[in-house]
Parts: sequence; C-alpha cells; structure tokens
Amino acid sequence: MSLLEIENLNVTFGRAADGFRAVDGVSLSLGRGEVVGIVGESGSGKSVTSLAVMGLIGYPGRVRADRLDFAGRDLLALPAAEREAWLDRASAGWRGFTMTPAGLRLLQDLRHQLLDRATASRRRRDTRHAETIATDRTETVAAAA
Repeated sequence: MSLLEIENLNVTFGRAADGFRAVDGVSLSLGRGEVVGIVGESGSGKSVTSLAVMGLIGYPGRVRADRLDFAGRDLLALPAAEREAWLDRASAGWRGFTMTPAGLRLLQDLRHQLLDRATASRRRRDTRHAETIATDRTETVAAAA
C-alpha cells in the first residue's frame, strides 16, 4: 500500500466557467520511505499541488481528484479541520519511524513555511478589515466634528 496516492488532481481558481486551472491532472504514488521531488518552472503548480494535498487551498480555489489518499485515508472526504488534525497525527508517527534527521528538518521547514504563508494571508485579510473599520470610524468622527 502506498503512503500517498494522488490520481488526476485538479486545482482551479475563480468561477467554474472561466476559472484558472493551476494544477491539471497530476497523479503520483509515494510509498513509505520513498522521497519525491516535484520540479517545474515558476507558476507550474508545484506549491499548489502540495497545498491541495494538505487541504490548504481556500476559496476561491477548488480541489478535485479521482483519488487523494494518505496512509489509506480519503483526504477529500474529511472536513478541512479534521484533515489538518489527521495529517498532523499521521505524519508525526510516520516521521518518527522513517525520516532521517535531515529529512525531518526539511519537512519541518516546509511546514513552517506553509504555516507562515497561511498566517500572513490571514493577517493581510485582518489588516485590510481593520483598516476599513478605522477608515470608516475616522470618517464618522470627522463628519460629526
């Protein structure tokens, strides 16, 4: 049994009729103890593929695949929060038994980068929201003065 099975992964951003397909038909199988490198030009979908597997593609993105299994579990059938928690638990046990220290550091660095990216995105949205509220309140106070 493979650790990771991906068949016909597609990730699209935007409306269904005219959306941008960032990943188109990616398939791969990764067994326990195997390492895979995804190589391609800038913008070819390497990061989006990884984000899709981890359930980190948010609106307006859409992830579809004929199969997306990790350690025998159908990731597409899990709600996002459950998928993230399950991947954390599953990969922690896997790393503890099969990863070399260098591989573990690389995996941890990748996780930190992805978390930083997600946090920065959330922070930008929160900052924009805060700026809108501040502007509205400033205009209200200025109008009342």
